[in-house]
This record gives sequence, structure tokens and C-alpha cells, in this order.
Amino acid sequence: MTIVRLSLVLAALSLPIPLTAARYFVSPCGSSTGDGSRGNPWDLQSALSQPSIVRPGDTIWLLAGTYGDGSGSTIFESNLTGTDRRPIVVRQFPGGRATINGGLRIYGAYTWYWGFEITSSITDRTGQIDGTSALKNGIDCFGPGTRLINLVIHDTRQGIGMWSEAVDSEIYGNLIFNNGFQAPDRGHGHGIYVQNKDGLKLLADNIIFNQFGIGISAYSSQAGWVRGLELDGNVVFNSGVISTDSNRDDNILFASGSGVDRIVLDQNLTYHTPNARTGYSRIGWEYDTVNGSAAIRGNYWIGGQIAVMLNRWKSLTFENNVTYSVGGLNALVDYPLGEAAQPYQWNGNSYFGTGWFSNASHTRTFPDWVGESGFDHNSTFTPGTPKGVWTFVRPNYYEPQRATITIYNWDQSPSVAVDLSSFLDPGTAYQIRDVQDFDGAPVATGRYDGNPVNIPVLARPVAPPNGSVPVAPRHTAPEFAVFVVLPR
Repeated sequence: MTIVRLSLVLAALSLPIPLTAARYFVSPCGSSTGDGSRGNPWDLQSALSQPSIVRPGDTIWLLAGTYGDGSGSTIFESNLTGTDRRPIVVRQFPGGRATINGGLRIYGAYTWYWGFEITSSITDRTGQIDGTSALKNGIDCFGPGTRLINLVIHDTRQGIGMWSEAVDSEIYGNLIFNNGFQAPDRGHGHGIYVQNKDGLKLLADNIIFNQFGIGISAYSSQAGWVRGLELDGNVVFNSGVISTDSNRDDNILFASGSGVDRIVLDQNLTYHTPNARTGYSRIGWEYDTVNGSAAIRGNYWIGGQIAVMLNRWKSLTFENNVTYSVGGLNALVDYPLGEAAQPYQWNGNSYFGTGWFSNASHTRTFPDWVGESGFDHNSTFTPGTPKGVWTFVRPNYYEPQRATITIYNWDQSPSVAVDLSSFLDPGTAYQIRDVQDFDGAPVATGRYDGNPVNIPVLARPVAPPNGSVPVAPRHTAPEFAVFVVLPR
């Protein structure tokens, strides 16, 4: 089946138009004495420290090259401050590759960071239980109204940290992989670590895989908050796979000592290699904390010891989801103590694999689950492996000729025909890149003629982590593959 969807949430948002008042340029060879012109550019830190010069609506272009002192630990701090309707844009200049070798801390508000790369040349992938490591975080964001758009973040201590101070911020379309380090207890370092208290944070259309730790970690202790978060159309797979013993972690985790509340998960696609029979996604984890409300619709929870765990919600909608587990549970749900699941809306789901479910700490078959829980009267269970090919096309909201293609290739076909008409016009030159080897040669190129494009779905080299990791990642094809379509 082929499903083409564009986030209804994003479509409903009013997109601020950066009415550019000025254009400035940054270069690895720039200086603090420059004037920000193409011929006399700033260095990056000078550009990010110019809130009195760079005004709302301005654009800072990052020229090609590597930014940092070469150690892999340079942290650039941004105090740039735009407005809601006229954000400042910091963006990679077209046709070049701009790379920060270190990390970025964001304190200013209403600034968009778009299209460049963040990584670290540090090869030591070890650290301590308390989180100490030679590596630095790719991004730590404290700025309200920040948007992180179509960045490539890899081989850092942690991909993105988006904290409660960053009210009404957005993480969109980023490619995040190979982040984290090995400590004596486990793999540390997540693709995205997010907390929120007020307003809404949106995480949409990100591609996150092969971390040491969790893919998306929405987590806090009792002193923090995990509230008002929306996840839409993210692809998250094989989290934890490069840590010791390939110890799979959560693809998506929501947990807070103060209780999780006001969350929406819509059309997210997850994958743990099913035959590995390890890993999970936990949407509500703490057994001693009652969570508020969650709406979980149209997601794919594929693989793992537990495909999806949902614990202790006062109000829960779980509809039109798909789960598959080879040897574990299709779903685990635990109600708040002393409460039935009366506020729950749980129906229209499709289950594959074992058909084992758990509620109230008891494991049940699918018929018993339906009869005793009152859930899933209009859902289906199919034993064993799914059949066919499931294809998902997600056009990119910010770059019209860009899209993400995700393929669950249960028939293990060597190629899959994909309709690109939702975002490409006939005559458009395109390239298709495998996200697991993003810098390698495209898997397909051409000029779009309006017909479906055949995409090879074959195992190929995987981008190796920087430094030595306990377990080298392996390609998930032909069973599962993710591609990005770009203009050529």
C-alpha cells in the first residue's frame, strides 16, 4: 500500500515569511573585524553574537567549509533574536556544505537554523555513568520560537537537546544518527532529548537512527516537565544498536516524575529489526506516576520485545496504529491503580506477530484481550510476519522538491515503485539518497516524467560512526529502508 500524507498540523500553521532586510555571510576564514559581506565575511561566533546588527527578518548564510578550532569540541553560542513574524534565518549557502565541528547552544529567540551539518571529530566514544564524555552535544536549545530545520547531526554526544525554556519551538526534517557514547552501565546519548512545560513543541518529519541511547527521549525527573508535545511523521529506528551487545533502547520514550500530559503522536514510523527481538517504545513509563492525556493515532510500532508500552494514562486514545512483535508483546497497557480504562478510546488497530497483549499485569491472547479489556472490537490480528510492501511519502514542508520515503518491504522486493507526484512536477531533476549512507552515491537519479520511480531496496554500506563503537551498524534493507529525495 502507498500512503502519501502531509502533516495536517504543519499545514494548519501559519508560516512566518522572513522578509529579509539584509543578507550577511559567514566563512571559516571570516573574522570578527569583517562587515558580514560576501567579500569580507564574519567568523561564525561573531555572526551569532550580533543581535544589535542582525535584525529580525535578516539572513545569515554559512559559506562552505568547517567551523571550529579543529578539536571537535568548539561550542558556538547564538544570541540572535528575531520575532515570531520575522525570524532571523541562519542557513547553509546553496551549493556548498557548511559543517560545525563541535556544537551549538541557542539562547536567542525566533531564529531558524537550516540545512547545515553538525558533527564532531572526537573519536573517543566512551564516557561515564554520570554522562561525562569528551564529546559535546550537537545542539542545546533554550531559545523560544526556535526552529531547527533539515539539519544533519551525527557523531556528537547527543543530537538535539530542546529544553523547557524553548517555548513553542520546532524540530523539523533533521537527519540524526550515530550519536552518543558507551559508559560502563549502558549506551548514553539520544537523538533528541526534549522537555516542555508551556505552549507546544512540535517534532516532525525527523529521521533518527543508530544512536547509543534513545531515539526521541521526552523525559524528566519530578523537577521537570513533559507536557504539550506533538510528534508527527518522524521515522525512528534501531535506537541503541551501536552500544554494547547491541542493546536496543526505546525508539520513542515519554516519561516524567511529574506526569506526562497533553501529548499527540501522529503517523510516526518506528522499526527495531524484528528478529532481534529486543527494544521497545514506552509512552508512559513510570508505574508510580499517573499521566494525563495522550492521543496516539496512525503510528507504526514495528519490532522489539514490546512493540509499544502505554502506562497509567487518565485519558488515552490509541487508534489506527500498527504493531508487530516476533516473540514479545504487541502492546502492554497498565491502568492507574483502582481505575478502569473507561476514558480510553482504543480501536481500529492492526496487529501482527505473536498476538500477545498485557494489561493489569496479565498476558493474554488477542481474543482474551478484546474480551477482557473492552478494546479493539474493530481491530484485526494477523499471526506471523506482515505481507506486501508499505510505502510512505512525506513531502518536506520547507523545501518543496524534497521528501522522505519510508518502505517496509515485507516481501523483500529488490526494488519498489514509488509515486513522487505529490511533490515533484514533470521535468524536475531529482536524486534519491539512502539515509543510512547519506553521503554515498545516490541510489537513483533522473528527471521526473510523472511515472512511479523504481527505488532499489538493497543492503549497502552504512555510514560508519566516527571512532570505535562496540557494535558496527548494519543496513536494515531489504526489509526496511528510508530515503530522502532532493533536487539535483
